[in-house]
Amino acid sequence: MKIKITLLVTFILSVSAVLLLSSFSEIKIDTKDIIGAWGYGSPENRTVMINTDKVFSVATYDLRGKKFISSHGGTWRIEGNKLIKNVEWNSKDSLQVGKEIVEDLQMTNGMLTVKQTNEIWSRLDDGKPGALMGAWIITGNYTNDKVSKRANPFYPRRTMKVLSGKYFHWIAYNVATKTFMNAGGGTYTTANGKYSETIEFFTKTSESVGKSLTFDYSFVDGDWRHKGEKSTGGPMDECWSKRETLEK
Repeated sequence: MKIKITLLVTFILSVSAVLLLSSFSEIKIDTKDIIGAWGYGSPENRTVMINTDKVFSVATYDLRGKKFISSHGGTWRIEGNKLIKNVEWNSKDSLQVGKEIVEDLQMTNGMLTVKQTNEIWSRLDDGKPGALMGAWIITGNYTNDKVSKRANPFYPRRTMKVLSGKYFHWIAYNVATKTFMNAGGGTYTTANGKYSETIEFFTKTSESVGKSLTFDYSFVDGDWRHKGEKSTGGPMDECWSKRETLEK
C-alpha cells in the first residue's frame, strides 16, 4: 500500500511539474516588459541595448579602452515570445540593413535571454527617471530663439537620439545608401531644466569619452530644445522632434 501511495504521489508531482513548466512556456512577453535599457558583458566589451516602444539601438564598446566596437538598430515589435527587428543601420554589416530578424525571448527573474545567441541581458532601467525617454530626430536649429526647421530631416540622412530613463545613444546614418556614419552614447540625467550626459563611447574622437556635459533643455511645441556647448567645443542650439511625429 505504501508503495502504491508513493508511486501515486510521484506521478502527481511529475504531472504538476510538467503543467507548471508548460504554463511558464506559454507566458507571453509584452512590449512594456522590455522597454528601457539592458546590458551585458564586461567593461572591455560592454553592450547596451535601449528599447523605446518602437525603436531599438544596440551599441558595443570598450569603456576602459575608449574604443567603439559596433552599433546597430532600427524598429521592433513583440509577437508572442518573439522579438521581430527591422534593421535600419549596422556599422559592421550594411547588408543587414532592411532585413527582418526574428529572435526567441525568455524572461526569467528579470533577466532577458535571447535563445538564438544565448545572450543574457540584465535590466539597466525601465524607461525612468529621465524626462526624455523616446526616439528623437534632429529637425532644426535655433538662432536668436527662433527655430529653423530642416526640409528633410528624416530621409535619407537621419540623425537620431534614442533614450531610455538613464541611457542615451545617438546615431547618424543614411537610409537610402545603408551607410552608417557616426554614433555616441552613455548615461544621462534630467533635473531642473538641465540635461547632463556622461559619454561612454564616441566614434568621432575618443578624447570625449569620460566627459560629463550639461545642457539646457526645454520642450517647445512638443520639440526638445537642446542648448549648450558641444563635446568637441563650440555652441549648439538644436531642435529635436519625436520620431513618431515625423512618421505620421
